[in-house]
Amino acid sequence: MALAALIAAVREAEDGSGLVGTLSVAGRTLVERQARLAAAAGASHVVLLIERLPAGLTGAIDRLRRDNITIDVARSAGDAADRFHPDERVLVFADGAVVGHEAIARLVAGPAPGLLTIGEGGGSGGFERIDAGAHWAGLALVSGDTLRKTVAMLGDWDLHSTLLRRAVGSSARRVDIADGAGLGEPFPAMLVRSRAGARAATEASFAVDREGEGWPARLIYGPLARAISGVILDRPIESRWLRWGGIGAAAIAVPMLWRGWLAAGLLLLVLGALLDATGRLLASLRLSPGSVEDRVALARAGAMGLGLLAFACHKASTNPSSLVLGIGTVAVMAAMARERLALRLLGDGLRSPGWTADVDALTLLFIPFVFVQQTLAGLAVLGLYAAASFAVTQHRLVRAARAKA
Repeated sequence: MALAALIAAVREAEDGSGLVGTLSVAGRTLVERQARLAAAAGASHVVLLIERLPAGLTGAIDRLRRDNITIDVARSAGDAADRFHPDERVLVFADGAVVGHEAIARLVAGPAPGLLTIGEGGGSGGFERIDAGAHWAGLALVSGDTLRKTVAMLGDWDLHSTLLRRAVGSSARRVDIADGAGLGEPFPAMLVRSRAGARAATEASFAVDREGEGWPARLIYGPLARAISGVILDRPIESRWLRWGGIGAAAIAVPMLWRGWLAAGLLLLVLGALLDATGRLLASLRLSPGSVEDRVALARAGAMGLGLLAFACHKASTNPSSLVLGIGTVAVMAAMARERLALRLLGDGLRSPGWTADVDALTLLFIPFVFVQQTLAGLAVLGLYAAASFAVTQHRLVRAARAKA
């Protein structure tokens, strides 16, 4: 059954800072975050229930539509209900409710009606009580028909409270969470009611899972990207600009490495890696779409591979073996990229170990050899590191393929 979403933005913030839906969470309005969560869960279209449209939400709606998220604006509950088919499942967000991806995925995985709930131990923070043992976490899954019938008898009652009571009375399926426990994600269920609550939600969004990243991203670029993102998060800087900047820095480094200007070239490669890491983190914080991420990463990796070959060609004028080492390392890394892709396609969270080589690891590993002016030895170490990483990745791929067979 098709999935849609209804998001309300009618409640005023408790601190007088405007509508709750316009408060900034991770550099974007709360309504935009809710809409992106709904779209990521599979909602084909989103209806925004709002009596007046502030200027801040106009930009949010434009960004959502630019990312191919269908969003309509309804001025009343009746207008909103008319935009859903009776047979559709509707994911309803209470005003100011935010949760993590996994909590929503669990809710929409089952039939309607369904409620996202928090047990008695996790019920602080303004969550509405359902019964003696549970609170409503602010998200419900209902049918379009139920929504229409509820609106028809609504009168002066609050839409969300009325929907909640009808769902409880219909013995709705409950999906119990407790601040993200057991969901495989750190983001808790939250009800934002003020700027302070929006800041708390922003802080919670910084808890990014880095398990699948290489050691440079986890140990070096990730913490630096977090510090930079904290400064630029509320500024009109798009994550894709930073990622394109990472590609540009790597591309500019290629002619420098060709000329043998190692310090400048490596500095640009490190800068490009930092720009890319910041862009990826910014996109994650803002829930921006990541459909082009592989292509952007491939473009930067390709530019860095050309940089390695360019320096190997420069070094070949005095020692031809450097060119062999450079070509061999780039070839092994290209082959390993295919192995890593195959691992991901097998599913089940399969990936290479965190210590294995990537383009950023090769760059950082090469820097000490440049300082001691042993670049040929450095190229040899890079080749050995790449070969060992390829062997381990291939072994894991073969083992995973046999387990799937």
